[in-house]
Amino acid sequence: MVALAGQNPHAPRPVAAYYDGAGVVLIPALSASRTVASLGPWVFGPRLSEDKPRDKRLNLYVVIPGKQHQHAGGPDYDHNLVVNAVTGDKVREWDIYWCFRIDPSLNDDLRAEHDLIVAAQQFFKPADLFDMEDIPGRAALAEKAGLRTLADFKHLRRKDGALPRLLIIPARLAISATAETAELKAETAK
Repeated sequence: MVALAGQNPHAPRPVAAYYDGAGVVLIPALSASRTVASLGPWVFGPRLSEDKPRDKRLNLYVVIPGKQHQHAGGPDYDHNLVVNAVTGDKVREWDIYWCFRIDPSLNDDLRAEHDLIVAAQQFFKPADLFDMEDIPGRAALAEKAGLRTLADFKHLRRKDGALPRLLIIPARLAISATAETAELKAETAK
């Protein structure tokens, strides 16, 4: 479970995530950092000081909305976590990316990097009465991407009015963590 705000964010807490559709455990590394990477009530771990995305880092996608991490007090921030690698017990740096589902008909339980990239490259033509209220996770979209009205999507629209089904943007946050399969985690705990 992802740590909730108010708990000690400096202690590493296992976080459920997906890698190619399978469940993995993401464990943030210990850090002296007092700032944390978070979304609404969810805390992912201590932030790295260098937040600009880097090619050498692995990717941690926060897919909004999602079914994996839900909280009654913050349903606008319900999400899935998807990683693009399993590291075993080796600590690696991870760039965080926000993934916002724009097309309401897109699968609401994306669990693999490949599916995210394919969805981000696909477009859909919104219905005539399409409104911000039709976009799932619009509160997080407004907070993290600054997209509050349909006019804000102007730079994302194609000439025919189509929008991307999924929007992936850098969160400008990075953490250090391991990503282990549940089986490996159980073996190392013995």
